[in-house]
Amino acid sequence: MQIPEITLKEKVVLITGGSRGAGAAYALACAKAGAEVAVFARGSLNNTGKNVKKETGKDVLPINGDMRNLADVERMVEETVKHFGKLDVLVNNAGICESRSLLEATEEDWDSTLDVNLKGVFFACKYAARHMIPKRSGVIINIGSEVSHVGAAEEAIYCASKGGLFIMSQALALELAPHNIRVVTLCPGPINTDMTAEWLKDPANREKLSKISILGRINEPEDLAPTLVLLASDAARNVTGCSWSVDCGALAK
Repeated sequence: MQIPEITLKEKVVLITGGSRGAGAAYALACAKAGAEVAVFARGSLNNTGKNVKKETGKDVLPINGDMRNLADVERMVEETVKHFGKLDVLVNNAGICESRSLLEATEEDWDSTLDVNLKGVFFACKYAARHMIPKRSGVIINIGSEVSHVGAAEEAIYCASKGGLFIMSQALALELAPHNIRVVTLCPGPINTDMTAEWLKDPANREKLSKISILGRINEPEDLAPTLVLLASDAARNVTGCSWSVDCGALAK
């Protein structure tokens, strides 16, 4: 038996939410694995581009836009294909999380979260699939969360978006399997990123998360990237329709 190489050589990868945190780490890891990379975000992508260039010598394709604007979502796919000639892997990483209790939550909270975390992702999958289906190959990795599988107090809206994402990904895996397109949900546990940094400054919050983890630690963005590269590669060619958790064992409790 020959063990397949874990590589993304000759692959084109598009990553949403690529300006910082886990998205920037995914971009660097994919480039290091040999891929050509496009990154999409509302904010500046300069730091991601500079870091990838410094570490790999590769230029990323930066695309600015908003996941809530379907014209932007369609444009990011079309610009990627126009620039690189194809799209092999879509990583739907962009997401927002606003903690709100049931009594505090507003319609705007619901709409903005679901528009980014679920609606935008669905249509990104649609626009990517239009290019993947004719060539009968492709991988879609949707970034979920541990709350794709368990609830969390005062995060019902976020849980709804990420739980819906997981079931949607399973449905898309079934629909796209005849076209040899894989769809996987990667579910991180808590991550030490810019989004969570302020919350994690409180020692009590950090201790709480560490106790949830059976390994006694939380994720850094770099902890997630190797798993994403594996799932995007041909080494995982039979992995589809499922969820992979990188949560330091939190779901085992």
